[in-house]
Order: sequence, then structure tokens, then C-alpha cells
Amino acid sequence: MSSVKNEIFSMGIKSKLTILISISIFSLVFMFLTLLLIAGKEQKETAIKNQLIAAIEENAQKIRFRNNIFVFNPIYFLQDNIYTSLYDEEKEFIYGEIPENFPFYTDFTINTLKKTEHFYVYDIQKEVQGKKLFVRGVISIASARQTFSILFFTILAFLPLIALLTIVLARVFIDKSFKPIEHIIATAQEIQNKKNFSLRIGLPGKSHDEIHALAQTFDTLFEATEQAFIKEKQFTSNASHEIRTPVSVIIAQCELALETEQNKENQKALGTILWNAKKISQLTSQLLLLSKAEQNADILEREKINISELFEIIAEQQQEIAKEKGLDFSYSVENSIFFHGDPALLTSALINLFSNAIRYNKKHGKINFSLSQGKNFIHAKISDTGIGISEQDLPKIWERFYQADKARNKKEYIGFGLGLPLVKWIIEAHQGKISISSALGKGTIARFTLPKNI
Repeated sequence: MSSVKNEIFSMGIKSKLTILISISIFSLVFMFLTLLLIAGKEQKETAIKNQLIAAIEENAQKIRFRNNIFVFNPIYFLQDNIYTSLYDEEKEFIYGEIPENFPFYTDFTINTLKKTEHFYVYDIQKEVQGKKLFVRGVISIASARQTFSILFFTILAFLPLIALLTIVLARVFIDKSFKPIEHIIATAQEIQNKKNFSLRIGLPGKSHDEIHALAQTFDTLFEATEQAFIKEKQFTSNASHEIRTPVSVIIAQCELALETEQNKENQKALGTILWNAKKISQLTSQLLLLSKAEQNADILEREKINISELFEIIAEQQQEIAKEKGLDFSYSVENSIFFHGDPALLTSALINLFSNAIRYNKKHGKINFSLSQGKNFIHAKISDTGIGISEQDLPKIWERFYQADKARNKKEYIGFGLGLPLVKWIIEAHQGKISISSALGKGTIARFTLPKNI
């Protein structure tokens, strides 16, 4: 019983409402039919009673007495399932029809309808030319019950059809009622998936019901959210542009000063300024790229590239950086894999992944990179033996500016939290998919696929 309850409670709202409305309508129909049967039974019994009384009174009028003999037409003594019988003043049976199993008795109740177990009985007393006569009418109750039974079983046979029709009508009604809600859900999901806050629900029609009011409220909310995002993107883009020029000047001046500066303390100070200026330059570049991505700007410059050669060159460069840090870097690249994409953005994505593998690795750790192709997809995998990412931090790594656990926030590991969101956007902009699995203290594996048919 509990499993049935759990199954019902786990149903969708539409299914629950369909069941509830179907049961309610079917119950009402069943009650109506029951009342109709009861009323029909009573009406039929009343009609039979009235028919019996009318028939006996009419038959009594047709009896004559001639030459000390009662004269009557035998045809009237069994008509319409009504049995008529005659008795003299001594209550002796004279003539007539008596139904089988009817108890023969001469206790007459004049002008009063009597009911036995199986029959209705009606007696009248008539005087014909001075002779007293008793006329008895009998009709079987079974005839009324038979009509009721036919009606009952007819309705019973149609109950499954009524139930099915009720469910179908309830479902059609609910589906039609839920269409606006489904439209709201579909629009909200599309906004979420495409990150396009310019979309609106815009329910058709001029209804003023609660669902249309809800849709209008959501549209107002989406409008306010879109404006907030536009302002944020404009601010990010404008700020990045404004910062880029002075930072470029600082980098250039620091590099120039380092070429001529002899004082070691000054060289150290200039080196620190130069390192931080480059970090700021990198940050502004990433912010500008993400800003364009969020504005759905078409910044991909696609061309047919030999992705094997491109990724192998990047791997060789990163191998040198890894060796300088005492890391074992190995790679395996399948030859002649071609792809239609943006080489600059793909390079940026791969370098970001390699940088993370190098930055967050352990002393004398290992990095492995592989590139291969299947029937429909290009597969890339980068694994490392680094410090890893905790289970609670893993779902949040795609958020901008998110910094994972404290171990990854040490000075030697410091980053901006923009690399992985940028990588994710670049891969998805090429209709690819990326995933990262990791275990704290054991290492991280990044995988991405790119479709071959674009």
C-alpha cells in the first residue's frame, strides 16, 4: 500500500490532477446514475401500480349479468401481464387467470393495493344487476424488477466506457490548461540554457487569469535581469578597455627600465611590478573575451586547421615549461586530425588546461596529454598527479572568479578563477563538451570532445 502511495506522490501534477478530476467526475456520474436508477425503479413501480388499478377498474366495467349468468370477454382476463379473476359474493372463484405461484386466498381488501413477496394485488367490489362480484387483479413485481435489471446492467456495461471517456476528457482539459505553464517552463529553460535574457514568455491572448499574470511578472523580472546583465557586461568591457592601455604602458616601461637598471633592488622591484602588470593584462584580456562571449558576439574566426599539428606544438612548448618545474610531461597525438575552428581560441583553451596541470601539480609530478579521433568526435585528455580538487568544490569550478579550497589558493597556485570558465565557453562555442574529474590529493583529469562534422 505504501509503495502505491509513494508512486502516486511521485507522479507529475498533470497526472495527479487527471486522477483527481477523473475520480471526481466519475463519482458524480456514478451518483447521478444511481439516483436515476432509484428514481426509475420507483417510477416504474408506480406506473405498474397505476396500470394494475386502471386495468382492473376497466375490466370490471365490462362484466355483464344476463339470465343469471355473468357475461365477459375472456381476452381481458390476461392482458399486459395483468391477471384478472372473478369471485361471487360468497367469495367463490368463478372465472379468471391466476399467475403461477400466486397464493390463493379470499381475503379481499377492497380498493386497496396490497403487496406480497412477489406480486401486487388489487381488489374491487362490483355490483352487477343486484349481484355482488369481487374482481381481483394481480401483476408480478418481477416485471418491474426486470426492467430495472436491464437498465442497471446496461449502465454497468457502459461504466468502463464512461470511466475511459472521463479520463480522456480530464486529460484533454488539463493539457489545454497546462499549455501556458509549459510555455513558461520551456521559455525559462531556454533562457537558462542559452543564457539569453532577451527572450520573453509573451503568452498569446488577452486573458487576465492568474497564469497570464504570472507570465507577465516573469517577463518583467527577465527584463530587469537583462538590464542588470547588460550594465554589468558594459561595465566589465569598458573597465577592461580602460585598464588595458595603462597596463600595456606599465609593462613596456618596466621592460625598458629593466634593460638599463643596474641596481639589484630596483631590478627586483621592477620585476615584481612587471609580473603583476602581466597578470593584470592577462586578466583584462580574459574579461574582455568572456564579456564578448556573454554578449553572444560572434567572435569565432573559423578555418580548417590541422589540430594535430597545433596541439602538438602547444604540447612541446608546455613540456619545456613543465621540465623547468621538475615535472614529467608526456603526450601522444594522433596524426592528421583536421577540424574547422578558431585556432587562437583553441590554443588559449589548451594552454589554460596545461597551465592548471602545471600550476597545481606536486613536486616531481606527472602530466599526460593525448589526442585521438573517433568516428564522429575528436577526443582530448589531460591528466595530472597534482593536488586535485575536493568533491564539494568540483561543481563550482566553472563559475567566474571561483577559487577552490585553501590548498589551491597558496601563493604558488594563485589564479584569477577565469581560466576554466573561458575554456568551457571556447569548447562549447565549437559545439564540443568538456568535463573534469578529480580527487583531492590524487590529481585531476580534464576531457573534452569536438565534433568532426562542423
